[in-house]
Amino acid sequence: MKRFLIKVFLVVIISCVTITIINVFMLLSKDKLSYYSHERNVVLAYERLVSLKDTNKIVIIAGSNGGFSINSGLIEQAFHMPVVNTSTHGGIGVRMQFEIYSDLLREGDIVVFCPEYGTGEKRLYGESTLVRILSTHLPQAYSKLSFAQWLHILKYIGIHYREVYKHRKSKEFDGPYSAKAINEYGDIEWEREHQDTIKCYDIKNLIDGELVSYYKYVHSTTKERGICLLFLPPTLIGSNFEKDAAYINEWAQYLKQNGIPLQSEPSRYAFPDSLYYDTPYHMTSIGADIRTEVMIDDMIRLLK
Repeated sequence: MKRFLIKVFLVVIISCVTITIINVFMLLSKDKLSYYSHERNVVLAYERLVSLKDTNKIVIIAGSNGGFSINSGLIEQAFHMPVVNTSTHGGIGVRMQFEIYSDLLREGDIVVFCPEYGTGEKRLYGESTLVRILSTHLPQAYSKLSFAQWLHILKYIGIHYREVYKHRKSKEFDGPYSAKAINEYGDIEWEREHQDTIKCYDIKNLIDGELVSYYKYVHSTTKERGICLLFLPPTLIGSNFEKDAAYINEWAQYLKQNGIPLQSEPSRYAFPDSLYYDTPYHMTSIGADIRTEVMIDDMIRLLK
């Protein structure tokens, strides 16, 4: 009986080790399509922040509404401070949008934080996009995942590896979603024109206690470290905002009641549909300039 139990134990151990090795292999596989895409900004932003670690700077943290819809050069001209736009993809999740770069922030920095609308674990912890981007561009950032976040993303490892296999023959390409489109700040600079096929997002029931708790953490930790946090709304296509204004305004009031108000009215960041490129968060080049001018006005007001 004892020998049998030892054999069972060894089989279980060997099986667990084998499964772990396979999962680690799949987890750390690099996606060639992601490598050549705008998602490369995750590591480019990290490298730029490392180079500016002893310098005060303006750091933009958001999903793709920051990457596609901000002109960081205009911000740098207005405030005479280097600007790093870390924004890449909302699928990274709000938590990792901040955690990846948190250790590279210093006292006196200005953080412009404008995450997209949404709720739930995917908005907070991310989805397969997070696995794809970290595995391909910044695997050392896995050390920043919490235990709860690891449990959440385990189900995406297999999905990630299937994408890796599917994209194994991908090559360098052009366009707004390519790595070539990223400028020295981290903005998407490739020229892009309005498309008439933009579909509105279904923005409902934005009240989310767990997400708000994380927003509170971002506010408290930046304050303790002497970092100026500007919590601004994301940009959103006008027709989508009109459709879901009640939910968005309810969410803004909920944040205010929890002591972390948005520092500008959400309606200020809703613009005519013609200023958006291909999604409700991605603006044309002209739209990005207009949104940035509104942002600069808010920043000047808030920093005074």
